[in-house]
Amino acid sequence: MEQVFAYPAKWWSEAVTVWLVVAVVIYVIVAIPGLYFIMKYRFKPGVREIGDHEKHGHWGLEALWTIVPTIIVLVLATYSFAVFKKQRTAPPDAMTIKVTGFMWGWQVEYLDEKGNTIKTVVTSFNPSSYEIPEDQKIVVPAGKPVKALLTSLDVIHSFYVKPARITEDMVPGRITHLWFQINKPGEYWVFCREFCGTGHSHMFTKLKVVPPEQFALWLKSETNVANKPSQIDGNL
Repeated sequence: MEQVFAYPAKWWSEAVTVWLVVAVVIYVIVAIPGLYFIMKYRFKPGVREIGDHEKHGHWGLEALWTIVPTIIVLVLATYSFAVFKKQRTAPPDAMTIKVTGFMWGWQVEYLDEKGNTIKTVVTSFNPSSYEIPEDQKIVVPAGKPVKALLTSLDVIHSFYVKPARITEDMVPGRITHLWFQINKPGEYWVFCREFCGTGHSHMFTKLKVVPPEQFALWLKSETNVANKPSQIDGNL
């Protein structure tokens, strides 16, 4: 697999690595001395059975274990916010699609720079098959950021792009958003990750990632409106 396979999955992986390393280091720093003191000062019959009552303190140590954790928390918070901002902010050159969820399928509209729909693809609900017809797959260009405007026609759904490790709720009457970029051509799963009724397990489609020149030709081909369910006509 390529080192930079998909965004924001790359940043998720990096963030997990950073937090894991910090957690392991803190665990080692705390656990090893803790185990040592447990063994060294464990209860022994007849030995110091009456504890000390004198109060001792060390301002240097008190400052150290207050300041250092504070610095760690601030660094992690700043880093995490920076990662979150990158995950939520689509690049300026991102292409825009509008995805409308409905029980239990997807309508994807490809928008031009003025927000006009230039092509529509709809995935129909099929409770008896896990196959996706070729003309119902969401086609996007490889290496191109894609901003998805999300909404729902009926109940709350969630648009989950598996290779990009990104998901966002689709709420009726509201527009939410996410963005992703997949650099390797291929076909990848898209699922609904919000339980939305009896057909939820079949609310999925395929994301078909193709070279940019192939995508340009596909975008100019006949618009897929024949599969548009009559139940959503006139409601979007």
